[in-house]
Amino acid sequence: MSALHPLIIHFAIALLLIGPAMDTLGLLLRREGLLIAGRWNVLVGAVMLLFAEATGFGAQAGLGPHSPAGEALLNLHAGLGYLCMAIWLPVAVWRGASKQLLPLRLRTLYLVLSFTGATLVLAQAGLGAALIYRHGVGLSPAARAEPMIHQPAAPAAIDHPRMTLPVKN
Repeated sequence: MSALHPLIIHFAIALLLIGPAMDTLGLLLRREGLLIAGRWNVLVGAVMLLFAEATGFGAQAGLGPHSPAGEALLNLHAGLGYLCMAIWLPVAVWRGASKQLLPLRLRTLYLVLSFTGATLVLAQAGLGAALIYRHGVGLSPAARAEPMIHQPAAPAAIDHPRMTLPVKN
């Protein structure tokens, strides 16, 4: 399950960021095709978000030991995941139930909610990256080991057909 979470969540992230952008462009440019694209991105993105949340539970259950800071961020990540679903699922149901390409009633509220959801998705993506790359949550012990720092090689002298210039250190 843990290997599925990153794969599925990246689809949800992409779709839920592109959806509001397509809606906005469709409204500004008066293009029906962009509104249709926005609708499908939101609907499929919300479904992917459900799958991502489920695989996230599975990934969390299979985690090995990690730092207390990683645990705190993991709990925040899980809580924000619930908040993402609390925003996106009603927005997607609203969008799917609307007979118009974009809900005419309370259109501004729809756009505010969708951009709030997109902002939250971006925050979640950053938090997920911090969990992995800063705190090593979900990485094997070998991957969490301190990397070896390689010292750069000493610069060599510059060769030129007429002269050789030493490099100053």
